[in-house]
Amino acid sequence: SSGINAEWPLRPGEAVMVLRGQDTSWAEAKKQLGDPTFIQQLVNYDKDNMSDRILKKIGTYVNRSDFNPEMVGRVSYAASSLCKWVRAMEVYGRIYRVVEPKRKKLREATDQLKEKQDSLLEAQRRLQEVTEKIDLLKKQYDEKLAMKEELRKSSELTQLRMERAGKLLSGLAGEKIRWEDSATILETKLGFLVGDCLIASAFTSYMGPFLSEYRDALVNKEWLPCVKRLNIPCDPEFTIANFLAKATDVREWNIKGLPSDTFSTENGIIVTRGLRWPLMIDPQCQAIKWIKNMEKGKLKIIDFQQSDFLRTLENAIQFGAPVLLQNVQETLDPSLSPILNKAVVKQGGRLLIKLGDKEIDYNPDFRFYITTKLSNPHYTPEVATKTTIVNFAVKEQGLEAQLLGIVVRKERPDLEEQKDTLVLNIANGKKKKVPTATLR
Repeated sequence: SSGINAEWPLRPGEAVMVLRGQDTSWAEAKKQLGDPTFIQQLVNYDKDNMSDRILKKIGTYVNRSDFNPEMVGRVSYAASSLCKWVRAMEVYGRIYRVVEPKRKKLREATDQLKEKQDSLLEAQRRLQEVTEKIDLLKKQYDEKLAMKEELRKSSELTQLRMERAGKLLSGLAGEKIRWEDSATILETKLGFLVGDCLIASAFTSYMGPFLSEYRDALVNKEWLPCVKRLNIPCDPEFTIANFLAKATDVREWNIKGLPSDTFSTENGIIVTRGLRWPLMIDPQCQAIKWIKNMEKGKLKIIDFQQSDFLRTLENAIQFGAPVLLQNVQETLDPSLSPILNKAVVKQGGRLLIKLGDKEIDYNPDFRFYITTKLSNPHYTPEVATKTTIVNFAVKEQGLEAQLLGIVVRKERPDLEEQKDTLVLNIANGKKKKVPTATLR
């Protein structure tokens, strides 16, 4: 009376058995439904491989009017779920028959596209390799062209230098003998260098306070024989003036007021070559005259009587100006000790010296000269070790040499002029190098 058919719940079971390819009897269906893994088997059902025969057979169930989840659900909720699953499989099977060929074509098209893209990438890679090779060859070609041009210019320049060198050699052919003699002399002097340096070092360190006769006696009668006894090679005709001074420098000193005698020349060498600041014994003021002319325009002159002499000294140290401290007595102000000791320290790339209670910048161009008018001062060993004492006092022998130079300048100015010209020409000749500019 309610319109419910008792066979409705059986049909979903039969349809499920059809899909599974098993016996469609109710007994078999009940057996399968009792399997604990039944639901999992339905979930894992191979729906992509349903045959057309099974799909057609299922269609006969689905097309029935009473194969409806709602109608079946009135009798059994479980049968309703099986009905839904069967209908879903039937719909999936029909759609799969339409979609799968398209999916297959899509996969084939995708595979072909990937193959073509791989081919394109390979072609692009080969093209890139060819392009890079072409660029490399072009670069090498340009380099070879540049090298060719450079070699051409170098060849032309070398040819030009060879022509000029030929002319120069032709012009200097007469100098060969003189050059060979000069090379022989220099080679000989080079062999004497050790002994000459030893004597020169001792001379500049210890000879400053002595007069010329004592200097000559020590060098010629004591030091040279001692060096020879020790088999140290040295020049038998060694003179400090020839070894440590240039003729042009000596002539410049003479022009600036330094007397031209050997004793004064030696004093000039000790003053300019000594490692310690010079303390000059200068009763006749010859050293002061020479220093003032040599440092003219930049020289700062101070003495201990000035109240601001330290301030002047500080400025000179900072700006690299020469300073002349004149008229000192037998003791020196203790504030000068850092300067005399050259107590310079380097901090962060700066040279500093402590003067008084403060540190100031030290300029390497700073020069310091000290003079005294005392004719026979007695300095302590401490002062002697801090300074280079140089005796400019004129004695009889030195006065004779100076007077001789003055007489020659007065009586034979032509000889003096000839000497000056000869010294300058020799100096200029030594300064000039081989005119390599003509070879370039």
